[in-house]
Amino acid sequence: MESIINLWNECDRLCQSAIAVGAVLVVYLLIRWVVLHRVERLAIRTTNDLDDRLVDFIKQFLWLIALFVAALLVLRINDIEITPLLAGAGIVGIAVGLAARELLADVLSGVFLIADRPIRVGDRVKIESIGRHWGGWGDVVDIGLRRTRIRNTDGVVVNYPNSLLSNSVITNFSSEEKPMRVRIRFQVGYDADLDLTRKVAIEAIYSVPEVIRDSATIVVRSLWDDAQGHLMAGVLVEGRYRIEDVRKRTVVRSEVLERLLKALQQNGIPMASQPVQVTQGD
Repeated sequence: MESIINLWNECDRLCQSAIAVGAVLVVYLLIRWVVLHRVERLAIRTTNDLDDRLVDFIKQFLWLIALFVAALLVLRINDIEITPLLAGAGIVGIAVGLAARELLADVLSGVFLIADRPIRVGDRVKIESIGRHWGGWGDVVDIGLRRTRIRNTDGVVVNYPNSLLSNSVITNFSSEEKPMRVRIRFQVGYDADLDLTRKVAIEAIYSVPEVIRDSATIVVRSLWDDAQGHLMAGVLVEGRYRIEDVRKRTVVRSEVLERLLKALQQNGIPMASQPVQVTQGD
């Protein structure tokens, strides 16, 4: 040990700086490829994915920690006072933070997404506020610190900024293992036979093989449009049924609606026409 100290003292500052950087690099590689690799293998065996995310989070930030430690050692070896630099770095950090507040917001939101786990890789989700043209339905491909990648039902991978994702309403259809309930709504005329409508709708729903048997129900939703303040064009009816695979929801729902429309037409059940306007004095 004493010989190592003497050898260190005999080196000039450039040599000491190189040794310090090399030592940090060796420690970084040991932690990265030995320690974290073993921890990652242990995390894969667990059913909880929180430890997997934490390992991934540490891997992404480890090189920044190594770079910071190496810089501090080099400054210390060259007798450069660190305190003023830290103070200056704080001021610069504030300026950079103001300039890159969106980046920081994305990173912080990514940390919360990793910690809170509202979604996981492989989940089928619906994003309410930022789906827009491409639609909010899709499968989670990757959850990063800045962005989350979701492959939508068109097969397009959309990169969502984590700050926007954390402020949107996320519906996770993979969080429950029980069959998913799907709803369809349609309007029939006021003179339609509701018993016949119910019978025809049930048969149309069950004619689609993916619908779970004995899961369908038909209910009358409303006669009055609360938003518009008038009677609806007809009787608003809702069909409810369950399917096993949430990823088939759109296809199954489309098939159910198509068969329902044909069944209503074949049985002469009238669809709704124009809404009946009602004034305040009526």
